[in-house]
Amino acid sequence: RRQRQMCIRDSNNNEVKMKKILLMIIFCSFAFGQSYHMQSMLSVKDGIKRADFEKAMINHNKSHKGLAAVNTFSVVNGPNAGKYVRVAAAQWPTPLDMVDSVFDAHSNHEPVPYDKWGSMFNIDGGMEFWTIRPDLSRNMPTVEGADINGEQPNFITIYYYGVQQGGNANTEAVFSRFNEIAIQSDSARPWVAMTKTLGGNVSVYSYSTPHMTMSEVLAPAQAEFATVLAQMYSEDSDLDTKVRNGWSWIWSETWRFRPELSTTN
Repeated sequence: RRQRQMCIRDSNNNEVKMKKILLMIIFCSFAFGQSYHMQSMLSVKDGIKRADFEKAMINHNKSHKGLAAVNTFSVVNGPNAGKYVRVAAAQWPTPLDMVDSVFDAHSNHEPVPYDKWGSMFNIDGGMEFWTIRPDLSRNMPTVEGADINGEQPNFITIYYYGVQQGGNANTEAVFSRFNEIAIQSDSARPWVAMTKTLGGNVSVYSYSTPHMTMSEVLAPAQAEFATVLAQMYSEDSDLDTKVRNGWSWIWSETWRFRPELSTTN
């Protein structure tokens, strides 16, 4: 009888857990639907002075209003250091039913007199489309991509994970469990998970977090990461194998927000 009661109790607990998961999925679907992060990365051509490039960008930005609104960032570290990132900012994340109109607005906006900016840079891979993953995100920001107490952050740090062939299942399992544990903490730090959908290598996951100062993503964030990781190792002796069979490379970069090179919608 005791064994039967335990089985019933376990069954009830599993049912409650499943209901919570289903409610979370339904909430995420209603709250965000299918939405995207749209970005382009630019590198200044050889021989072009950075000051001249930024001055020309400010003039070009006169055409980036409404659906063509854009946020501009400078990459301050990592493999892309020195480049610029332009992010579609009419609505972030961009809902699926707005993608075409936003893409067209960025591609076919009205010309600006004396606009020489387009000849001053190379665009790396064209516009990239990243699918927002609210199921793997925490404290999801909803304004301009990443608001902190109503303010646009000074920085956004992104961690990229290159998934190896056949590694999606292990990657999803590790990231899902990490998020389940981390979301139980009292940390209010936003973490936005995305998977690349179009543009270059699409076997990539990214985790990004906004911050006002660089020190925020050093000791405090690393301590939070270490605590979660320690719990994962304590409950799963096969974690190393899952990681090795999930992704083959990791790298990070930090973007600095450039409001003077951005526009409003």
